[in-house]
Amino acid sequence: MTALTLDVTPGEAAHDLLEVRDLGVEFTAPDGSTLRAVRGVSFTLRRGETLAVVGESGSGKSTTALALTRMLPGTGRVSAGSVLLDGQDLAAASAEELRAVRGARIGMIFQDPMTALNPVLTVGRHLDEVLRAHGSWDKHGRKQGKAARRARAVELLDRVGIPEPQRRIDDHPHQFSGGQRQRILIAMALAGEPDILLADEPTTALDATVQEQILALLADLNRETGTALVLITHNMGVVARSCARVLVMYGGTVVEDGPTAEVLTRPRHPYTAGLLAAVPRLSAPSGTRLTGIPGSPPDLTLLGDGCAFAERCTLVEDRCRTGVPPLVELTGGVRAACLPAAARTEPLPAPAPPARIDRPATGALVLEADGLRKTYKRRGVRGRGFTALDGVSLTLAEGETLGIVGESGSGKSTLARVLAHAHPSDGGTVRLRGQDVTRPSRRELHAVRRQIQMVFQDPYASLNPRMTVGQIVAEPLIAFGLGDRDEREARVAELLTLAGLDPAVADRHPRSFSGGQRQRIGIARALAPEPSVLICDEPVSALDVSVQAQIVGLLTDLQRDLGLALVFIAHDLAVVRQVSHRIAVMHQGRIVESGSADDICENPQDPYTRALLAAAPEPVPVKPALRKTEVLA
Repeated sequence: MTALTLDVTPGEAAHDLLEVRDLGVEFTAPDGSTLRAVRGVSFTLRRGETLAVVGESGSGKSTTALALTRMLPGTGRVSAGSVLLDGQDLAAASAEELRAVRGARIGMIFQDPMTALNPVLTVGRHLDEVLRAHGSWDKHGRKQGKAARRARAVELLDRVGIPEPQRRIDDHPHQFSGGQRQRILIAMALAGEPDILLADEPTTALDATVQEQILALLADLNRETGTALVLITHNMGVVARSCARVLVMYGGTVVEDGPTAEVLTRPRHPYTAGLLAAVPRLSAPSGTRLTGIPGSPPDLTLLGDGCAFAERCTLVEDRCRTGVPPLVELTGGVRAACLPAAARTEPLPAPAPPARIDRPATGALVLEADGLRKTYKRRGVRGRGFTALDGVSLTLAEGETLGIVGESGSGKSTLARVLAHAHPSDGGTVRLRGQDVTRPSRRELHAVRRQIQMVFQDPYASLNPRMTVGQIVAEPLIAFGLGDRDEREARVAELLTLAGLDPAVADRHPRSFSGGQRQRIGIARALAPEPSVLICDEPVSALDVSVQAQIVGLLTDLQRDLGLALVFIAHDLAVVRQVSHRIAVMHQGRIVESGSADDICENPQDPYTRALLAAAPEPVPVKPALRKTEVLA
């Protein structure tokens, strides 16, 4: 055999590596009802191809990925269709046959590295387990020994960009940053040299610069090894940056698929157009309102016979409610499951320009910080410790939003906790409405905490699962001695309405709500004691773009109506620009640049700010670069 070197773009190949036909997945609910999580999903994947799967939470993205190798949790089962890997039907494969495929031919990168990695095992042990499970052979076909596996593990860590892999291989997961832990998961997925890599939201919680590094790493691996990549995400900027083809899911079905450039610039399905309209853009000026998709995703246990998107669609017709629209081939290699779109000869019209937020003039200073310092001592380690805040100064006025941006470890969350008096500072001063509250007495601290409330990043972890929504929202009222029982009940109903929820949900528990709804509950709780300052620490980082737009819109409306001062912490510069009056950029515990939101984003002065802006992904398709691929002939 001779090796021929061909110039090909990602996605070109002689035959399909993976063919999914009419895949169906069902779960049995606790009440015995059937939840149809995936319905009639079909797609193909070629060697070296990069395919994005996008959609809101609950659309079936992750379930489809897990169904490919039958790793469905709980009562989940493949109820219909086939999954052909080089002709082998994995949907009908035995447990032994699946063990030979999982990890070896199809690798998986999970979303949260801290839950995917065992905290008591070293990184070397993690990789050794993978190499032993999926086989590691020498040139004579014999299984490699421990020393050879360790050398291979070091090689893998080096390949994914872990510095000093020979030394770090014996470290534990908690000793690595979030981006490094994600690289370790990628190394584990690559250990079996798979033909297909399934990456489930691998960059969701990462800063823009780390996200760019992970995407570049995946692109390099795809280019160098020819491994096909299936990237599950809700970030359209990531799709534009990384994938040649995109598949859009809603309600467990595929509603549109095609080349990335076509789908992102000329969407045919109203749902795709709605997702794109909700994406925050760095080019949009401060005060621009994000456009969300009205309504919520459907309850999959109550799906009828019609289009799942019908109740939220602007193009809906009577016939849309009588049958599930099939995927129809349209122009540009795009398929869309929309009866009105199929009847059109041109793509959907571009959405109207985003509306500007009606923001009143800001008032008097409500919060001032001067020279804040905070150092954390490392347990068991002598020395100065870790300096999280190093002389931070800022001001915040009534009705103003101050955006705080920076990478993980820059001091953003520490600043939030010091301002909210959850952590004491080691130096500097904090003034609330002109009064020095740096070292408040117990009585003064009670009053300060009523005036400064927080909305946390994770709505799943910040709500007590044993309490009802009504009890959660009423808790601050009880803590601050506000109102009697009847007055608190009325106030809870008022707060839930303010947060965009039905007061009737007060008797339900957090597990009954989506991520966006839980964040609304957290906002209602924070508003309960009528604070002057609301500190939002990454409140939308884990949410879909459509839900993110709703939450950001809710916060800006509440600010306008209640005169709140907001500190909005996030790593998405596009969101921060649109919601903020001013932006402060943090790096290594210091504010390296601050100014109006538009000035910071259009004319950055500090090199670190410029690096953050350059790394922010935009939903603008990039033509895939040609790459060299060896084909045996």
